[in-house]
Amino acid sequence: MREAVASAPGKVILFGEHFVVEGQPAIAVAVSLRAKVSVKPTDELCVSVSSANLDLREDFDPQNPDRSSPLYPIAHAAMLTMEELGARAGLSIRVDSSIPPAAGMGSSAAVAVATVKAVAAALGHDLEREKISRIAFEAEKLVHGKPSGIDNTVATYGGTIAYRRGEGFLELEVDFSPVSLVLADTGKPRRTGELVQKVLNLKAAFPQVLEPLYYAAGRLAVEAAKMMERGDFEAVGELMNVNHGFLSAIGVSTAEIEQLVYAARQAGALGAKLTGAGGGGFIVALCRREDAERVSTILGKLSPRVFTVSVEKEGVRLEA
Repeated sequence: MREAVASAPGKVILFGEHFVVEGQPAIAVAVSLRAKVSVKPTDELCVSVSSANLDLREDFDPQNPDRSSPLYPIAHAAMLTMEELGARAGLSIRVDSSIPPAAGMGSSAAVAVATVKAVAAALGHDLEREKISRIAFEAEKLVHGKPSGIDNTVATYGGTIAYRRGEGFLELEVDFSPVSLVLADTGKPRRTGELVQKVLNLKAAFPQVLEPLYYAAGRLAVEAAKMMERGDFEAVGELMNVNHGFLSAIGVSTAEIEQLVYAARQAGALGAKLTGAGGGGFIVALCRREDAERVSTILGKLSPRVFTVSVEKEGVRLEA
């Protein structure tokens, strides 16, 4: 047994959030913000988790863990990994992530994926990516209730993926070199699980109205995938704007989101929309590379945090 360090990327959903929960396709990309997890075997038969970002530390008894702790999903991912490997050991886990939490960028999934990879490596194993993603998905259920599976998939495999619940994912071959993604924070955190349930309740109340909208969102994602692989980013931007309208229609946009979305478009972005569950969090703007700095500067006047990111081709990986 040895100390191991793994990292996994955050994600941005470009098309299909919320609609993906009910079986429509979505498109997401891994981005160049990563969560890093260090795992060290110990002599104590407990799982100790500390987070540099949350400034928290807690010890978990595998037989009777404190499931109310915000760090418990990380410990759960570690314990599921040991169960998968038929191993039993004490672990010291430290998390240090550059992915903003509660922002729709897959922070918890990236941490879970990196945890599974690092725990397996610390115990002398190299799990297949499919198993890493599956274990991380179980930990994600504790965070989001009914996760779509897209976050752990992107964190595991990286790159650009089209995802459909129940069917798995398809890697897309997209050259993002002509464009950049600018992410701007509304400054409002939100709980993904609550927003997902809110939208599901709306669909249950008005199925005849919402089902055609869900279908249209799915067809939009399919068309967007074609445009992305073709390199037609002007069309991709237009479809992002349409997708944002769908998300606004189901009640997950806010005044803060709308202000940032329209500021990005007026600054020259090809398209802009909320990303993730909505209700706060981040917006994403697709920009030509030469326009990204201008868009970022203008959004910086309205947002407490702005990131210009590239698409990360590599998913989870061992750092040490």
